[in-house]
Amino acid sequence: MNTPVLAPWIAWIVAICSGLILPLSFAPTQWWQMAVVTLTILYLLIQKLGVRQALLIGWLFGLGYFGIGVHWIYHSLHLFGAAIAPLAAALTFVFILVMTVFPALCCGLWVWLRIPDRPVINAIVFASLWVLLELARGKIMGGFPWILIGYSQTSGPVGHLAPFIGAYGLSLLIVLASALIVVVIFGHQRSRLFAFALLVTLLLTSLVLKGLEFSTPQGDPLKVRLVQGNIPQAMKFSAERLDRALQLYTGMTTKEPLDNIDLVVWPETAVPTYYDRVEQWMEPFAASMDAQGVDVLTGVFIKEGDDVYNSVKQIGGQQAVYRKRRLVPFGEYMPLRFILDFAAKFIDIPMSDLSAGSGPHVPIELQGTAVGVSICYEDVYGEDMRALVPASNVLVNVSNDAWFGNSAAPHQHEEKARMRARELERPLVRVTNTGVSSAIDYRGNILGRISHDTKGILDVQVQPRDGTTLYARTGNWLIFLLSFFIVIMVGVWGRSKRA
Repeated sequence: MNTPVLAPWIAWIVAICSGLILPLSFAPTQWWQMAVVTLTILYLLIQKLGVRQALLIGWLFGLGYFGIGVHWIYHSLHLFGAAIAPLAAALTFVFILVMTVFPALCCGLWVWLRIPDRPVINAIVFASLWVLLELARGKIMGGFPWILIGYSQTSGPVGHLAPFIGAYGLSLLIVLASALIVVVIFGHQRSRLFAFALLVTLLLTSLVLKGLEFSTPQGDPLKVRLVQGNIPQAMKFSAERLDRALQLYTGMTTKEPLDNIDLVVWPETAVPTYYDRVEQWMEPFAASMDAQGVDVLTGVFIKEGDDVYNSVKQIGGQQAVYRKRRLVPFGEYMPLRFILDFAAKFIDIPMSDLSAGSGPHVPIELQGTAVGVSICYEDVYGEDMRALVPASNVLVNVSNDAWFGNSAAPHQHEEKARMRARELERPLVRVTNTGVSSAIDYRGNILGRISHDTKGILDVQVQPRDGTTLYARTGNWLIFLLSFFIVIMVGVWGRSKRA
């Protein structure tokens, strides 16, 4: 392709600036176009580079991408974990450096695999490599699938394909479209026509599938009250604040009449201690809720022997309990512990060495509705959440996004919950300690929201749904196998041509 060649230092600046701009495609700005623009620039930059140069360009792009996209880790470690600023900054930087490996490898491997005079095939390979490495990022060392390219389409024009192909499939489409744009602009006539035809085909397929749905309404709407106490993180685990926190949440729950409420949801660790320590205090409140026919779910810690679980417990009723399975790196366990264990003694995050729940992830029956429960970080994993359908008709996620500080992360977390709702075609209620709390319909639309850093309640009706989406059936396997097959076949073909 007849692409321009920049001086190395200019290419380096463009690469890192493009990476810095990419997070604008995610919440709270949600400028989805920035994902296409920045990935188009990245693909253009590596067209005439060798492997080492491409690795550097991908690394610089990743440095900007993750340097902005996951900077909130610093808040978790320093502002709330009591790590001194230099240590928190160093640990955050190490984590960002690990993340930069993935875009660097994508660019380097693409240069190694590319086939001369096959620009459309090369574009497909680039998209496949990107998605394979996103999938790897979501698996290695427990996984960190934050700000995947597909999340840019939560409110974007192809987000309606989420029930078919999930967030990773959307990543594949956006990266492929970005690479094809380069071919359309700079390719030779034949390759331009081929790339343009492929773009049009993708667009038409998207339009044809737009009206298809996999789920249907099931039963009567569930009337839910979301309670956001907005207790500052610095005070949340204070012993003298425990009684005040219980008074706050019970008082907010009953402040407005409960005549038309079926379910009340409190956030993660709304009860910031072991439940057996407050069970007696909660008995009158639980009895009152039972008498009014109202179920209450709260985040709380459950201690069983030497194990402590971050849990959701039903107050009163059947007293069902869900134990969190997927733990948060740095907040609930230390990733790269074999490297970073020396730093643990300098970080003081309460309840930060927790045990993971196990066993079948089954819904809780509340008011005749099967409610699939998840805690905080778990709704970032589509593969985990799809285990809740088709059994669950409504999804509930409780979180404590105060760990993110006043950053974009609470909004990005809500964006991921919206994607789960779209992938599984289920309404999703998410309640956080300091916001953002929201009720989301099965298409990912916001039904109601309590803003960040606000105390308040929100009463909303959500419509339970039944049915299983294609993504819920296949998970990420469809996209993984397709991308893997493309890379292997092109790799074998390219090697035979070079032999």
